[in-house]
Amino acid sequence: MKKLLYLFLAIIIASCSSDDNDGNSNSTENYFRITANGQNYEVASNVVFFIASDITDCNGNAATEQFGEEIETASHRYSSSLSHYNLTSDFQGVSTGSYPVKGDYLENPCNLTLVLICYSRIEGISYDNFTNGIHNVTSINQISSSNNETEWAVEGNFSGTFEDSNTGENLSLTGSYRRILYTYQD
Repeated sequence: MKKLLYLFLAIIIASCSSDDNDGNSNSTENYFRITANGQNYEVASNVVFFIASDITDCNGNAATEQFGEEIETASHRYSSSLSHYNLTSDFQGVSTGSYPVKGDYLENPCNLTLVLICYSRIEGISYDNFTNGIHNVTSINQISSSNNETEWAVEGNFSGTFEDSNTGENLSLTGSYRRILYTYQD
């Protein structure tokens, strides 16, 4: 009986001590949350995807386009990427506020440009027109720093409307994200 009591107490303590990552600015969790057609979807992970590093942004700075988690439903697939400066010295002066948002693949992105992609699984095509896009970066926190790199947590929210020019279908999308970004020391 005493062993069961200790086991029960251990479970209670472990349950009560877990962090709520939404409120922990030092958490390394990424999330991607959207509302589409009145339905809420969310995906979270601690995996960081780097694609298209060593690109040059719209100001001539070294940049990375970081892809995040995808959300798949029966009818659509949603994905996002966020571009950012590669070097810590370039990134340190970045502040919260309004940044570009696009509904297509990046070409010559600016720092903290958010790309949203909506793919119709039924039609087999990407929505090709994105309008009324809003992207607000609401939080930028330095999590850690070493001689080689600095780790940042960037949070933001977005909205916009996708249109399929072939069918005329419109899809309003709102959401939020949290991304862990890495910049490198000069």
